[in-house]
Amino acid sequence: MPTTFGREILGREVVDESGDKLGHMADFRLDTDTGSIVALLVSIEPDIDPTLLPWPTVDGLLSVPVEEVTAVGATVQLAR
Repeated sequence: MPTTFGREILGREVVDESGDKLGHMADFRLDTDTGSIVALLVSIEPDIDPTLLPWPTVDGLLSVPVEEVTAVGATVQLAR
């Protein structure tokens, strides 16, 4: 069952530093030892080629390290 935080953030748009839409937040990965979020799993836009992005894909979702996130508000803002 998703946490309240999880329900609030899932589905938000993920944008790059220029504000261009990368996709939507589909899920996140947790470090089970610390409980910290380690990566955002992003469902990317169909017109974006994931092989051109600096992050790997996991089960069809882009895995963006949490260190790449600069802000979480109405959208999730990435550093690049």
